[in-house]
Amino acid sequence: MSNAIRVAAIGLAASLVFAATDSLRPLNVKTGLWQITETVTWTEMPQQYAAMMKNVRPLTYKSCVKPKNLNTNPWAEGSGEKCNWTAMKSNGTDMDVQGTSCRFGDQNPMLADVHGTIHVVDSENGTGTFAITMTGNGQTFKGHATYTGKWMSSTCPSNMN
Repeated sequence: MSNAIRVAAIGLAASLVFAATDSLRPLNVKTGLWQITETVTWTEMPQQYAAMMKNVRPLTYKSCVKPKNLNTNPWAEGSGEKCNWTAMKSNGTDMDVQGTSCRFGDQNPMLADVHGTIHVVDSENGTGTFAITMTGNGQTFKGHATYTGKWMSSTCPSNMN
């Protein structure tokens, strides 16, 4: 009887591993150099910062997407934000991601948690939407970020590798 239970437990564990693997497919985009445009709108912000952040313009940066990035957040590299990224689920076209312990800024950095979805339009274009909760210096900020990504080249500059 105990062998039957062991076999069933092993079978169940294997099924869960295969199901988890299947639910995390790499994004179906080209690797190489991408141009990313990020726009952040702050929805909850202490009043003393609201006027300053009102005039913040979209940020455009380049990201070198490598095969290993297709399983987490391919466009994070190059943004200047340092996060621990985890893909929660992905079907190759849509990826639900969580960024934890994100550091914004170099002096007196703010820490943030980010949750969002990356959507592949086609292998050379993508979009993303993210909710941000940032804390630090006794303050809490909440915001919403949108991203557009455009593939530029199959190779990255040597300073990005």
